[in-house]
Amino acid sequence: MRYSKQKVLGNQDNQLSVPKQCKLSLIKYRMKPDVSKSSTSPSALKSNFSVMLLLVFLALLSMLETNARAAEDVTCSDIGNTVTSENELVLVHGDRKGKVPLDIDARVWTVTPGVTVLSSDTIPNDTRVLPTIGNGHIATVVKTDTLCMNGLYNGYAIKTHRALLPAILVRNVSVDGNVTSKYSLDLKNGMFLESHVGESVSVTLKTYAHRSIPQLMVTELLVQNHNEAPIKVKLGGGAPVATDDLDNTLSGDQSSPLGKDRRVFFGRVKEFEYSWNETRNVTMVYSPIPPYVCVGPNRRLARLFLLSVDSNPQTTNSQFTKGVDLFFNNSLESQHIQSWQNLWSNGRMEVSGNDELATLIYSSLYYILSSLPLSEYPDFVGLSPGDLAHGLMYNGHVFWDQETWMYPPIQLLHGKIGKAIIKTRTRTLDNAKHQAMMRGYNGAMYPWESAFSGYDVTPVPPYFQFEKHITGDIAFAVRQYIYLTRDTDFLLHERGNEMIRDIADFWASRAVFNKMTTLYDINDVMPPDEYHHQVNNSVYTNLVAKLSLELPGFVDELLGLPSKKLYKDVANSMNIPFDKGQRYHPEYEGYVQGEEVKQADVILLGFPLMMSMPEDVRKNDLRIYENATPGGPAMTWGMFSIGYIELNNSADAARLFKRQEGNVAAPYNVWTENADGTGAVNFITGMGGFLQSLLFGYGGFRLRPDRIDFHGRLPPSTTSFNITGLDYLGGSIDFYFTKDTTTVRLTKAAEFTLTIKYDERTVSLIQNENHMFTTKRASIVPELPPPPTRTPASSSSTVGVRNSTNSLSFSSVLLIIGVLCKTL
Repeated sequence: MRYSKQKVLGNQDNQLSVPKQCKLSLIKYRMKPDVSKSSTSPSALKSNFSVMLLLVFLALLSMLETNARAAEDVTCSDIGNTVTSENELVLVHGDRKGKVPLDIDARVWTVTPGVTVLSSDTIPNDTRVLPTIGNGHIATVVKTDTLCMNGLYNGYAIKTHRALLPAILVRNVSVDGNVTSKYSLDLKNGMFLESHVGESVSVTLKTYAHRSIPQLMVTELLVQNHNEAPIKVKLGGGAPVATDDLDNTLSGDQSSPLGKDRRVFFGRVKEFEYSWNETRNVTMVYSPIPPYVCVGPNRRLARLFLLSVDSNPQTTNSQFTKGVDLFFNNSLESQHIQSWQNLWSNGRMEVSGNDELATLIYSSLYYILSSLPLSEYPDFVGLSPGDLAHGLMYNGHVFWDQETWMYPPIQLLHGKIGKAIIKTRTRTLDNAKHQAMMRGYNGAMYPWESAFSGYDVTPVPPYFQFEKHITGDIAFAVRQYIYLTRDTDFLLHERGNEMIRDIADFWASRAVFNKMTTLYDINDVMPPDEYHHQVNNSVYTNLVAKLSLELPGFVDELLGLPSKKLYKDVANSMNIPFDKGQRYHPEYEGYVQGEEVKQADVILLGFPLMMSMPEDVRKNDLRIYENATPGGPAMTWGMFSIGYIELNNSADAARLFKRQEGNVAAPYNVWTENADGTGAVNFITGMGGFLQSLLFGYGGFRLRPDRIDFHGRLPPSTTSFNITGLDYLGGSIDFYFTKDTTTVRLTKAAEFTLTIKYDERTVSLIQNENHMFTTKRASIVPELPPPPTRTPASSSSTVGVRNSTNSLSFSSVLLIIGVLCKTL
């Protein structure tokens, strides 16, 4: 017979309990003794002795079971007795206890259904569609056993990928009895809640990545027991074991010298990207997780489980201690919620009349923000297409997706965070220069895929060799940043101007003058349409290169610096393929109309690159390439929608806008790269394109060197469209669009006086005053000071730029040669 096992007092040894069948046997032996045998015969004596042994054994088991239950009841009673009133909440972390009156408790116990909540009665079995929680430093997919940290990669050169760490968290809770369960993603407060509610019991497990203390991943157990007896809540947690990315010989779990309330897991990745001597360490301080928690009768309990993660052990410990102290001060959760409230207050989009769309807007912005720090962060590596939590999606590498798809809506709504994205590229500028030198070019050439080091980690040769438009994409993002901020400090003191000129130098050296056409060609490239590679004169690549070469001229005027004639000459003579007969832009030299393409490419000329072209050409580009793009990743259709809105074709705009929804998986609005569910998951690239289709499509916003143009329209099936906190020149502006009216409100004064212009009117915006007008094209125009006087043309063209050369150190040459040898 098999005996069940029951755990007693948390981590103590398992104790045996008496199965029901044994108890029934014991009763039978007592009530119906065997009298068929003589008690004096040897066989009878032997049989009786066996029975006695069995009875003793069963009695012992029964006693152990009774003791175990008593011990369990004592534990529950002890917790209950710490509360002197039913109007108090007992706080527990490890052996430390406290209490707080319920009337001042600020915790979220339940979520209220609304457009900022996504809920399900069951948790999906497919982990691909589970939501993520993060704060730009750490992130995890809920209910899974791993998490990721910004900047932590494992693997040498092209094998590098974001390292997976053990998620030492409470991941599951259960309680006996009939309960109704719900699993909710609270977008407004940035947390995931698992709740189980019965007639006299309520259990909630909350998990969140703390928004203002980025090292902390928090799980908090909330229990309300209205029974007259104690209850036991079972916990399922993650084990502190080394993952495949950590060196088993140098990683492990140990007790903490700072107290029994915490343990320490130390990990070291197996391989660093491009250094044989440097390793990357991580320290994880966590609260031990018992198998269950007891709660006394008619009591309320809040028990904290913390996980602190950082590369610096001192920081990890201090932030863990800070989190515990804030918990007992009743402010750990409230600080987190307040940080999320500040984000939503400072920048968001909302619609009315279409709750499904309203939630999709919130969730898309939530997922992108969850992979970003709150402001500039020197070690922030950047955004990957599959967010921070999905470390193996595209290996956690940074692509053009960051600048082209995710960056624009973030810069408009959260300017400080937008700058953090821009500075991921100045952080790796030196290595981009090294790469240009090794390929025989001037300036800086950014890799198609990068990780921590900034060197190229692209694993597939064609992309490594030919997809170079990313360098121009970065310059275009910087252009948008300068238009929106005029941040001269960034240009002069944070290597911004240096980066702009280095990118222009690269394109000037990459372009080849064609004596036959007297134009500059860019040969052997892969356009955004990755179905074709090693083509000549990709129209997108050439245009983004042209814009990169023009950007230094705008910056020179802003700073009063001399311009480099070479940039202007190459830009003015750049080959931009155009078919005059069919009046459309071939994707590249030799493109055959109708040939299938992967994704949005040529149509990006109209937006975001805003190339001036006749209406019929724009219409032809959209028609031809929609027919040639049968599938395509999620962000493609938003760009088509923007194009049709420009042409006032509302029907096709709405059709393609709604096509984006085919990439959204229920119940938590997790985007997949492709509509059939394949490709990257939690595809924030697609979310970025979706948000752009609202801002730049239905909002009609266009960023100009001296103004912002806009023309508000309503998205499909909505009655209003609001944009809160558009950041411009240090100020903040709200926009409210209805079918017939537009209202503009300046909520924070800008560095310059802002006016609104439409028709023949010019009206100054006054802080906290609404200006309403009939919906039409309009502009926000700042009263800018005249540009500074330029220095003489004979002055060095490197004024305001950090002195640099195109020489590569001997050690760097050896490094790159070694990398090539090791990876081949």
